[in-house]
Amino acid sequence: MSDWSEDGYYDVCFSVEKSRRYHAKMQAYYDWCYNLTRAATALTGTASFFTLLAGGTEIAKYLTAIVAAAASLDSVFRFNRKARVHEGLSRRFTELSAKIAGWESVPQNLKKARAERLRIEKDEPPVRRLIDLQAQNEETRARDIPEEHCVPLTGLQRKFGYVITFGMTRLEKWQADRRVAGSRTAP
Repeated sequence: MSDWSEDGYYDVCFSVEKSRRYHAKMQAYYDWCYNLTRAATALTGTASFFTLLAGGTEIAKYLTAIVAAAASLDSVFRFNRKARVHEGLSRRFTELSAKIAGWESVPQNLKKARAERLRIEKDEPPVRRLIDLQAQNEETRARDIPEEHCVPLTGLQRKFGYVITFGMTRLEKWQADRRVAGSRTAP
């Protein structure tokens, strides 16, 4: 009998933990966006009100525009709803991880873990690839795997990967070069 650190067992454990980290990161991002738009709405709305009371109608126009923009962003992108979706997925992956930790590493449990992971994944919104790679790097580091196995993301990719995917050609070339050299990135 093997344990959960070998072959297919390791891959399932790694992917479940990576997914848990990914959804926690996405939840935090969307919560930040929600809190930012709510704070902007509250602060500029209040400032606009007091500016109007003081007779500063010109400044109030700009403050009111900020209120409208923040409220529109929140209304269109539904940051809070997205945060709750990722919170639920993170919780489900955490629960699966806890189950796996209690299961013996036998083939039928491996099949059960894979099936459960797929059931959770079917409910996922489209994955932000750069954030997924960040989560992979975090899990790689958490397992004390040498840093050279981490995907070399730039600072801009780490910051803006929540919104846009870019620079993938460089990362794909890096991965292909590693394959040729016989080295492997974390699953």
